[in-house]
Amino acid sequence: SSAALALRLGAAGPRPRRPDGRARLTGSLHSASRDRAAISHHYDLSNDFYALLLDESMAYSCAYWTRPDDPAYTLADAQRDKVELICRKLGLGPGDRLLDVGCGWGSLTLHAAKEHKARVTAVTLSRAQHAFVTDRAAREGVADLVDVQLRHWRHIEGGGYDAASAVEMGEHVGDAEYPAFAAKLHDALRPEGRVLIQQMSRGAQAPGGGAFIETYIAPDMHMRPVGRTVDLLEAAGLEARSVESIREHYATTIDAWRANLERRWNEVEELVGPTTGRVWRLYLAGASIAFSERRMGVDQILAVRPTREGTSAMPHTPADWYAPVTPS
Repeated sequence: SSAALALRLGAAGPRPRRPDGRARLTGSLHSASRDRAAISHHYDLSNDFYALLLDESMAYSCAYWTRPDDPAYTLADAQRDKVELICRKLGLGPGDRLLDVGCGWGSLTLHAAKEHKARVTAVTLSRAQHAFVTDRAAREGVADLVDVQLRHWRHIEGGGYDAASAVEMGEHVGDAEYPAFAAKLHDALRPEGRVLIQQMSRGAQAPGGGAFIETYIAPDMHMRPVGRTVDLLEAAGLEARSVESIREHYATTIDAWRANLERRWNEVEELVGPTTGRVWRLYLAGASIAFSERRMGVDQILAVRPTREGTSAMPHTPADWYAPVTPS
């Protein structure tokens, strides 16, 4: 009968159980303890899971695809080109001090130390990431240049940095807290020090993200139109010098992650279970569409802390930034 068919297909009868894996956070929004729990929900799923999804650098942010039509050009190449571009925009040189806020698994931190001989203070709230970056810095011979700190951005100490970076970390800061975050970046820099923020944006009339991502993937995230973020940075005393949209690059990056997920599906199921695997399959598919359809964006914002006299000299020009990368 039609009733029996409806029951068998799930169209009738009791509502199905929700998937597990929902974020259950307590405490005040964007308190240090709640932020720590939110970061843990997303990033401490396991280093092994992210190793299946990402390239060998463990870069979990939008790559920069300089040769997308070259079949020999890989996700790892595009991630290397991204961190190299950030280092060039920051003008990093030997001995420069870089503050990497929300360092992830250390792709930028380690590249800046190895390729540019920068001294990097890397900050994360994730215990899994802290252990991973500390170990990798030792294994790759740059432990003397890398200081990995497990702390909230509010508790960053000291100043005088030549450069600072926040690669897809600002989305976790919160709306009300962002002015204090921008002020923290400003105060951490020396005069004429530079900051590079790579951050997702959300159109004023076409919001991305939504309840699914908030519930299962990345709770307490906040995104805004890119111009509003530039306003907040300048209100903190920084001068915006360059804004580059890399939105299309994110759809390509996410599609590469999706291909890894599908190719390694049996390993994903074994590691995190079929429910979490399917949640991530849906998340990545939806995110790719959101960036392709311009409902979400991602931008690199380069800003400078001016001197008291108002100068904010830049060490390199865009021609230097986009010169071809020579693999080491």
